[in-house]
Amino acid sequence: MMHHLNRASRYFFMPSLGLLLLRISTGFIFLEHGWMKIHNLPMVEGMMVHFGMGAWVGVFIAWLEVVGGLALILGILTRPFAVAFGIEMLVAFFLTGGFARGLMPHDLEIVLVLNSFALALAGSGRWALLSVFEHHRER
Repeated sequence: MMHHLNRASRYFFMPSLGLLLLRISTGFIFLEHGWMKIHNLPMVEGMMVHFGMGAWVGVFIAWLEVVGGLALILGILTRPFAVAFGIEMLVAFFLTGGFARGLMPHDLEIVLVLNSFALALAGSGRWALLSVFEHHRER
C-alpha cells in the first residue's frame, strides 16, 4: 500500500505550483492589509508614533505591503520583498508583545514570518512574471 502511495505521489510533485499558491496567499494578505492601511493612514501613522517611530514609517509600510503584495502575487522580485516582509512581521511580533503575550494573539504574524522567509529561501518558482536572480530547476 505505501509503495503505491509513494509512487502515486511522484505524479503530484510540482514545487512551482506550491510556490505559486504560497506567493498568492501571502501576497494577497499583504496587499489587503496594505490597502487598508493606505485608507487609514492617520491611524497607522499614530500607531507608529506610539511605538516610538516616525509617522513616515506607517506610510512606508502601507505602500510596501501594497506594492510588495502585488509583486509576490505576480512573482516579481519575490526574494527581496519576501525578506522585507519577514523582517516587518518579526518587528511587528516583538512590538506587539512577542512571546510575553503568547503565540495565539500573533498567529497571523508568525505564519507571515514563516511564509515570507520560505519564499525568500525558495524563490518565486517557475510560474512567475519576472524572477530576477533565480534559477528554475524543477525535478
